[in-house]
Amino acid sequence: MPTKRREYATIGRILRLLPQQEVIMVKKIPPLHSLTWLWGSLLAYSFLFGLLQKILFFIPGVSEGTVLLLSSTVSSAVPLIWSASTTGGGTPPFPASKASPGLLVFLMSISLSGNLAISLFTPVLEQIWKLVGFTALPAGDATATPLLVLYICVVAPILEELVYRGVVLRRLLPGGERQAILLSALCFAFMHHDLYQGLAAFWGGLIFGYAALRHGLRVSVGLHVAGNSIAMALTLLQQAGAPGDLAALAAAAVPVVISAAGICRLMLKRRRQSPGTGPSGGNGDIWRNPALWVLLTFETVYLIAASFSRL
Repeated sequence: MPTKRREYATIGRILRLLPQQEVIMVKKIPPLHSLTWLWGSLLAYSFLFGLLQKILFFIPGVSEGTVLLLSSTVSSAVPLIWSASTTGGGTPPFPASKASPGLLVFLMSISLSGNLAISLFTPVLEQIWKLVGFTALPAGDATATPLLVLYICVVAPILEELVYRGVVLRRLLPGGERQAILLSALCFAFMHHDLYQGLAAFWGGLIFGYAALRHGLRVSVGLHVAGNSIAMALTLLQQAGAPGDLAALAAAAVPVVISAAGICRLMLKRRRQSPGTGPSGGNGDIWRNPALWVLLTFETVYLIAASFSRL
């Protein structure tokens, strides 16, 4: 018996000497780290964002800028709080590699050129919808109040980048970089609940996702703020009459030229280099999650109902 006690004591001392990290490694990850909770938080975010807008618009004296500021701030807290409560779930931070000014200008130009292409393609889509008696254009243009400008140019870009790049993109990275960028951009586009804004948001989401993945969240936030601010400035120029239209057209031509020059340079550079592996693709496990399809179905129905109206 004394021999067995000595053996137990020796085993106990050995266990006490083991580093704490070994104990942590066998600890189960809490269920809140699953992607099901991610899609659920986005569903709650989208539903709450739309519901708050409907409620606040019925309050007399509340401007559109105030409605959007309150709705976005409250609803975006859902995925942000969920993500903060599950920190440490194996999602590494974005790299902090510095982006050159030339690259930032190129990415911004690509984003703006895509938006310009979508705006030029909009009349074609409208003719298609009119054949069946529908339109996807908004009923009227919103007045550019200071609060609305603050929301579009500052608050919305920051909150959207925190949610869709800071939370969604990071959580999807274990499934592959390309898939993470694509799916986060798709969710970002659906959230706008507007067909034409959604198309522009999807294109922008691809650019912002690449920027966040390669150069950090600050770069994607900066690009998003700059893109929305430039788009707002161009809209205000167009409202100034014929001189404003000419100025907006000239300003819109600049990013197209920069984008074309940058793409040609990249193509020449790739020809000189040996082909690389590129960013990783992804696996299909993410798409088998039923919660993702519940989210996408809800967003599709919401998008159609909110975008289209009879002529």
